[in-house]
Amino acid sequence: MTKVLVVEDESIVRRDIVLTTAWEELGCVCIGGAEDADQALQMVRSQKPDIVITDIRMPGMTGLELIELIAEQYALEGRACECIVLSGYSDFEYARQAMRSGVMEYLVKPIDDEELSQAILRARKRIESQKNDDSLKKKLSEENESMFMLFKEYRLGEQKGANARYVAQAIELITSRYIGGITIEEAAEKLSISPSYLSRLFKQETGYTFVDYLTYYRIKKAVELLKDPAVKIYEVADLVGYSDARYFSQTFRRLMGVTPREFRDSL
Repeated sequence: MTKVLVVEDESIVRRDIVLTTAWEELGCVCIGGAEDADQALQMVRSQKPDIVITDIRMPGMTGLELIELIAEQYALEGRACECIVLSGYSDFEYARQAMRSGVMEYLVKPIDDEELSQAILRARKRIESQKNDDSLKKKLSEENESMFMLFKEYRLGEQKGANARYVAQAIELITSRYIGGITIEEAAEKLSISPSYLSRLFKQETGYTFVDYLTYYRIKKAVELLKDPAVKIYEVADLVGYSDARYFSQTFRRLMGVTPREFRDSL
């Protein structure tokens, strides 16, 4: 559940928001109310709320100063927080400063219950979206480190001899024919050696089987194409040699940990 903190120096207003808001229906839980910014900061540090509803005018530290401190602390922790600002009609300049600070929800007192509920819903959706994005990026990073990013294209380099040249030529065939497809039998025939011999050489030199290398190379090309939003995902599949878009998505997910759509959305 999304955790919400209410910061309001007027006890009646604070109790009204804390006790009468339908938190469960909004997918939230209220962790309590604070009467000033200092108390709010203590609760922020100990309970890590996702949403902070705060008055702008309070004794001592203002709501805007509180928002800035929360933003600084959460930035260091890699967390997200949405702030809903409450203000009187005479606080227009404060409200404008709040908007400049990135506050997206601003409500004028007296607070309308329905407007508050809708503001909380919008803030919750932004928090969930941010958490999903962070989770996806973390997953991408973990999967990339463990699988796809460890893929290294073979280079002839310092390797010498007939074996290395056979493998290099086989890889040239992969890189030139990966769209239409090529089998190890076809590559071996081109090189005038047996498929079993090429298979042993390929694994020995690259660490991959012929089929695995072809697959990784295709997915590498797919990653490059997915960076262009104008290219449809089924077109990407076709452009890297997969006539079946569903099979392409399954293969992509196996190697990348996410679907092509999730990968594109994360960019």
